[in-house]
Amino acid sequence: MSKLVTSILSIMLLIQSFNLSFGDFLHFEDLVNHYEYHQETFGDDVFSFLNKHYGELKAEHNLEHQEEREDHEKLPFEHQHSCVHSVVAFLTDFELLPEPKSIPSDQTTSNFAYRDSYSFSLANSIFQPPKNV
Repeated sequence: MSKLVTSILSIMLLIQSFNLSFGDFLHFEDLVNHYEYHQETFGDDVFSFLNKHYGELKAEHNLEHQEEREDHEKLPFEHQHSCVHSVVAFLTDFELLPEPKSIPSDQTTSNFAYRDSYSFSLANSIFQPPKNV
């Protein structure tokens, strides 16, 4: 079960990294219909159609064919604003916060004590526990 969930989450992450959304998949029918229109009207093949709508000829094609503007807006992968940022800011008035209470250093005691409860045969080794001086 965990492998299935991991696989689904990995595929979702991959799809999101390509900036694909569910709405893009819903507009594939519009893409096919617009391709058929271009094939009948202009005699375009698949590569020239994709070049006119997603490639180098996109700007030129949009200027020459303003009557197809509504059809072009319905095509998938036409994200005009795909970057979403959210900014969260927390502002506090530090004058209203209580001052932290600190203990003076002369009132604290040291609780550190080291007792050697074992011995090694290599007592003169470089690896020795710390010693209390």
